[in-house]
Order: sequence, then C-alpha cells, then structure tokens
Amino acid sequence: MKRKSRGQALVEFALVFPLIMTFLFASIELGFYVYSWSQANYAARRGAEQASSGPPVRARADYHLDDDPCVSLIRAAAIRTTIGIRASDVKMGYKLQANDTRIITDANDPTIHRKAGNIMQVQVIYDYEPLTPVGDFFLSGRTIDATSRRTIVRYDFSSIDPLSVCH
Repeated sequence: MKRKSRGQALVEFALVFPLIMTFLFASIELGFYVYSWSQANYAARRGAEQASSGPPVRARADYHLDDDPCVSLIRAAAIRTTIGIRASDVKMGYKLQANDTRIITDANDPTIHRKAGNIMQVQVIYDYEPLTPVGDFFLSGRTIDATSRRTIVRYDFSSIDPLSVCH
C-alpha cells in the first residue's frame, strides 16, 4: 500500500508542477512589464521637464538627424536613469494646445514656437522584450508608449543666444 501512495504523489506532483511554474513565471513577467511601463513613463516625464526649460531651437517634424544640442539634452535626460531605453526611442514635438495631436512645424520661421506658454511633448516608444517563456507567449511584440507634455517655462529666448540654455 505504501508503494502505491508514493507513486500517486509523484503523479500529482508531475501534474501540478507545470501550473505552479507557469504562475511563477507569469508573476515575474507581469512585474517586469509594469516596471518597464513605469520606466518609459518616467523617461518621458524627465525628457519633458528638460524640454520645458530648454526646448529645441527649431520646430521640426523629425528630430532623428538633428544636431541641436537641446535635442541631445532632452534625450539624455530621458534615458539617464532608465535601463533599456535608447535615444532613438525618444521622440519630441511642439503642440499648440494640451489635447493637440498634430506635430507643429514651421519652415518659414522655425523658432516661432519656442516661447513660454507653448507646449512641448516628449514621447518614448519602447519595444518590450519579455524575460521568460511565458512572457514570450503572452507579451511578445508589445510596444510601450509613454507621453508627457510640459509647458515651456522660459519667457523669452530672443534676448540671449538660443543655444545658451542647452549647454
């Protein structure tokens, strides 16, 4: 009788163990996903804080190939305290209103939007990379998108060197 019950316990363990491990890995993965989401939001907030005091000199649609030192500082502020977020994941643009979805560009007078009261948006778009096989199954291919907007606080950039706030 004793030998039979030992075999029964082994079979029960073999049936329950995969479920326990699945729940364990799912908990780990969910925690890491929430952490990654939190870090992306923190990076966007830090970048927007930097952009509110030193916004880009020109209003452009794309800042990827820009030599503007203000853009470099905004990206550096966004990725300074985060892990896994690259400078290319940080995007920015001027907005006219808080709920505006358009990116403001102005080829004729590109610095017209760089004044107090206007809104600067920083966005972090981060491709989530799962840690566990459970995460590969459920969260593979997910993108974390975090956006933060701040009002430009400096009143007038015309009386100073426009890049002096970005050094």
